[in-house]
Amino acid sequence: MIPEEKFSENPLENIKIENDFLKLKLKAQYGDAFFMESNADLPPEMENLFLKNIIAFETNTEKAEYITVYEKIGKPTYKPAGGMNPVEITAALKKITALMEQQGVCLDICQGPYPDDIIYTFITEELFSQEIQKEILPGGAWHFIYEEFHPNDKRDIEKNTHEFLLHWFSRDFNEFCSGLAYEILTADARRLSRDAVLKKMNLFFDAFETFMNDGYNIDEIHFEFPDPEHGLGHAEGRLKYDAVMENGEVLHYEGPYKLYMQRRDNFWTIFYFVMPGFVW
Repeated sequence: MIPEEKFSENPLENIKIENDFLKLKLKAQYGDAFFMESNADLPPEMENLFLKNIIAFETNTEKAEYITVYEKIGKPTYKPAGGMNPVEITAALKKITALMEQQGVCLDICQGPYPDDIIYTFITEELFSQEIQKEILPGGAWHFIYEEFHPNDKRDIEKNTHEFLLHWFSRDFNEFCSGLAYEILTADARRLSRDAVLKKMNLFFDAFETFMNDGYNIDEIHFEFPDPEHGLGHAEGRLKYDAVMENGEVLHYEGPYKLYMQRRDNFWTIFYFVMPGFVW
């Protein structure tokens, strides 16, 4: 808001006007990348502070000076992993990660553990060259995720499989189940939205009171990459479960299942599945 300019005699109304101005400014500068819904429950003063913090953060980011992770942690001397034995590598890894943490540089490992020599080599040969802002906001930190550099596709597919089957046996799928793709491609070439598939699945689940005596195994996981940005894979095995109807009747389902998956933007999602008892 222009200093000293007032649009209303009501201070609260002036803050609301300033908030609208700040939103327009952010929208003009960042386009569709900036989106903020109006929230009647959020006090105008708090919204004003939030918007000003966004602008301050973006301004600081644009003016920020960048250095490498290696420079940030003081350019410590280190040996290549090939020149050390396992005990020395473990000690060197602890030393380097401690230096990183002291400077607010964190390496998150989601699907480990991995051997120390793998992580040490990754840090010294890849992470050290990553650029970060020289300064960071108080209390902040830079977080790097190992799997974003080296995706563990087999474990991702296995994890998706476990989560999908657990949701299935608990009859608990909703729009927040990220393992399902936004578009499902059926065996007869129909394209269905995730919402449409969830409705179809819930119709099946609602026909029963509960599933019980469930079990499964994963017999095979396979994946390939037709191109560097797009992966295709599947998990298959056998499963069983008893579906209990409202009248107490029990239907036993048992047989092979198969989950078809695709990887885009480093995430595997299920775009089609075959499950005993479920008809497309």
